[in-house]
Amino acid sequence: MSARARRAKCVWRGSVPRRRVVLLLALLIACVGDLLAQARSAAGFAFLYVPSSAGVPRRWNQAALSDGRVPWRISAGIARNVTGDRSALDVLQAAFSRWEDLPTSSIRFAFDGTSKTRNRSAGDRVNLVTLDTTESLGSGVLAATFLTSDASGNLLDVDIVFSRDAAFSTSDTVDPNSYDLESVATHEIGHLLGLEHSGLARATMVPFTDRGEPQQRTPSDDDRIGASLLYPEAGFLAGTGSIAGRITEAGAPVYLSQVVAVRAGGPVVAATYSAPDGSYRIDGLAPDVYVVYAEPLDGPIVPGNVAGFRSAFGDTPSTGYGTFFH
Repeated sequence: MSARARRAKCVWRGSVPRRRVVLLLALLIACVGDLLAQARSAAGFAFLYVPSSAGVPRRWNQAALSDGRVPWRISAGIARNVTGDRSALDVLQAAFSRWEDLPTSSIRFAFDGTSKTRNRSAGDRVNLVTLDTTESLGSGVLAATFLTSDASGNLLDVDIVFSRDAAFSTSDTVDPNSYDLESVATHEIGHLLGLEHSGLARATMVPFTDRGEPQQRTPSDDDRIGASLLYPEAGFLAGTGSIAGRITEAGAPVYLSQVVAVRAGGPVVAATYSAPDGSYRIDGLAPDVYVVYAEPLDGPIVPGNVAGFRSAFGDTPSTGYGTFFH
């Protein structure tokens, strides 16, 4: 099976204060050579799907992993743009632990040592986190996650590459002049799990950040539910429910609308994107009363930020509509 990598850019669009830095947080997507002959319907949530599959999510087959844990290695070298009072390894282990500590997800990891390799390789079956790459990630790019999976969506190799051109801080107390390495790492590990970008501004998986911003260190409810749907702890699915429907305007389906579930009188909980036929499904919701609204991806999150979702479903996103409430 052959695989080829493709990059999806994540940028601020619309009215944004100039002090906010334009950057790219994650580059995705590795395409598989053999695609499923029969496509599945879109699952709930914003996952990284097998390209052209119409909804086959990528995930680790935990049963096939030693002790059910996803192994990872760190590059032996650390570039000079990474500074601070914690080691890079300690920061990465803390970021992996953020996902392991989710009470409703069974995902687990195993640190597999250091590697002399500086650059990613889709074919070596080594999940490398490198902070010493010789590869250029492009202007404004902080980090990139490259995934390779088989036709069934089983992840085979995931490499996370950090830019040598951005200043990263490993300090527990944030440095206002540097990007928080733990926040960026937690975001990229979300991609390693199989999560797409979220359009929710306070989510770890939102596709942008700023200097001195530590908020993405801690996964939000949206992030937790996504990870738990891919890797559910016993009882999670039985104890939660779903909201499903179809977004249309004048009878026509609305594609790539962000559909958001909000507790009545409470906070935003989770979101997904509508499929080409306008259908959506948000799973993993605790019993409660929810308000649902759908909005276009017209900034700051735009269709280009969710290239993994679009590669699965194709088509041209709907435009020219307002926000729907239900």
